[in-house]
Amino acid sequence: NSLDRWYNSLFLTDGAKVGGPHWQIMDDGRLFFSVKKHETSEVKRGQKDKYHFMSPPIWNASQSGQWLMIATTYDVDARKVTHYLNGRVFSEEAIPEEYLVENVAIGAASICNWSEPVYRTDAHFAVRNLNGSMDEFALFAAALTSQEIADIYEHGKP
Repeated sequence: NSLDRWYNSLFLTDGAKVGGPHWQIMDDGRLFFSVKKHETSEVKRGQKDKYHFMSPPIWNASQSGQWLMIATTYDVDARKVTHYLNGRVFSEEAIPEEYLVENVAIGAASICNWSEPVYRTDAHFAVRNLNGSMDEFALFAAALTSQEIADIYEHGKP
């Protein structure tokens, strides 16, 4: 119903382990997806531990209370991340070779919250609970095709 936090969790792995994905909505309505590639202690100056895949804004306050289907695929074979809105491709971006993670590792994780922030504990950074409702959540072992995403939307929309 609102994006009143800097990061609004959709699905976050606990802690910050290599291979762990983070999927969020930013306070400006952009979808955010990342998979940690490097241990923070091993990152060189000017390098990041993960790459941030950001969509254009998908949500604004006028949509509060409306049902939306959002999805993101991390396709290692095609080397791209695709964000979907209501069954259609909304944005896609190539995975930079230096940030490709072949094996995503889930482990302990939270839906619409973040149980174990690691880097900082200040509320602006660490508090990431989603203020809204999630109707359904599905996680798949492989990236779905655009047609499969569209089919899920068509069969699941209210």
